[in-house]
Amino acid sequence: MKKLLLLLAAALLTACGTTSPSDTSADNGQRPTMEQLGRMPLPVGTKLRTGESLIFGVGEGWLGRAVFELPNDANASYNFFAEQLPRQGWTMIASVRGKKSLLVFTRADRAATIEVEDSGLFSASLASMTVSPVGS
Repeated sequence: MKKLLLLLAAALLTACGTTSPSDTSADNGQRPTMEQLGRMPLPVGTKLRTGESLIFGVGEGWLGRAVFELPNDANASYNFFAEQLPRQGWTMIASVRGKKSLLVFTRADRAATIEVEDSGLFSASLASMTVSPVGS
């Protein structure tokens, strides 16, 4: 009887201490990456804030929200997106420039909204980019 109880206790402790492969890879497999964004123009030196971003899909069909640390101030970052996205076929349909600036673009059946603000650190800025199918 003691051996049976000892065996059950050992099995229970072993089961509690192990993780399934899906548990350990869930965090690694779900982290957004810059590669998912395809040809979306971004300033050199841009860093993706993976903990604040939620990106589904890859390349030209990605959708979700990507949060970036940009190397330039908010004004230069605003100008970058206003100039570079149209070169990739995006059409600006609205923009608001201020302490927190907003740019809205469409391309085919997709929409992109970019919010830019100063980060307060040196001369960098933060941007939040949301891309989705139009009408959803």
